[in-house]
Amino acid sequence: MAVGTIVKTSSTIYEVENKDGRVACRPCGRFRVERIHPLAGDRVEFDPKEAVITEILPRKNRLVRPPVANVDRLVIVASLAPPRTADILLDSLTAFAFYKGLEPLLVINKTDACNGSELAKAYCEAGIPSITVSARTGEGIEQLKCILSSREGGLSVLSGSSGVGKSSLINALGLANAVTGELSERIGRGKQTTRHIELMKLGGGYIADTPGYSSFDPIEMEMTDVGRLSDCFPEFSELIGSCRYGDCTHVSDEGCAVVDAVRSGRIAQSRHHCYCELYKKLKPIKEWMLK
Repeated sequence: MAVGTIVKTSSTIYEVENKDGRVACRPCGRFRVERIHPLAGDRVEFDPKEAVITEILPRKNRLVRPPVANVDRLVIVASLAPPRTADILLDSLTAFAFYKGLEPLLVINKTDACNGSELAKAYCEAGIPSITVSARTGEGIEQLKCILSSREGGLSVLSGSSGVGKSSLINALGLANAVTGELSERIGRGKQTTRHIELMKLGGGYIADTPGYSSFDPIEMEMTDVGRLSDCFPEFSELIGSCRYGDCTHVSDEGCAVVDAVRSGRIAQSRHHCYCELYKKLKPIKEWMLK
């Protein structure tokens, strides 16, 4: 048996890659009986001679959109140039990254059309690594390439709204083709096929693309525990525990240290607004509903 990573899924065929190359494999029959579904990014045991996947190794995480496993970093591509990324979408995606235990990276594209340095600075101060790039001029592309290729075997997922230039960034990074990006353009905004996911190789790591988001649904993305929400906003961390009440929701509670910080300008109002909107969506969810 050998161990490798699934780098391409297409119907019932899975391409597995390791140091010896790629093998197009099928899953063993047990998977269908036990309803086991391999995903791109899965580390698997496979028989290279029989071209059969025999075991999926334990996953550290799993995303729904795109359906990939073992993700290390969520790269949130944004733009201040038209079509400008909505603040609430940007903040929802950064919160989602922390919720899933991913390293967030905000990439502000199209700086040749609209400078994004102030926005990048604001998010860095909020505890979210941020850089500015231009896929058209090449500004910041080498820095981005170094970040994305630095982790051997690491998997980064590109996300962002339609029109921010994810496909242009993929091309600027020198990747062979934007397979999933082109696919999402053909099948329409906000849609994706689970039958075809391909990871793109960059240095020692991999990149996966997502279709463009027009909105963010935390329930769809399996972000359902309202009790963990405040941990998804790193600028709240030093204030948690300083509120008047131990069960403070940090929405509009009297004596809330987070609300006071918003009023004084220490925390951006747009960030707190996103927190409140997500809180409203997650609060009604009960454990029995998820089961």
